[in-house]
Amino acid sequence: MVEVSHVTITKLKQKNQVTIPQEIVKRLRLKEEELFAVAVEGNYIKLTPVKIEPRYTPQELKGLDRSVEKQKGKAKLFGAGKDFSGYINKISK
Repeated sequence: MVEVSHVTITKLKQKNQVTIPQEIVKRLRLKEEELFAVAVEGNYIKLTPVKIEPRYTPQELKGLDRSVEKQKGKAKLFGAGKDFSGYINKISK
């Protein structure tokens, strides 16, 4: 059961925006641009702050950028049709 010590009324605004009361922002130490998971549980809307971790580290991204730079200009050009289909068949075997 969730304990509600204080209730604040807020309004749904244009573009479906809702303002989170300042006391809640301070209590949960929320920051500007915070991300939330939004769920419906019964008749309640549940907002849960989430942190999304990047898939790659900055070092990995730099490595990928270097690999792409090395490969630039080395791509093989194909015409539409048989030329491309022949190449796909060749590398698929």
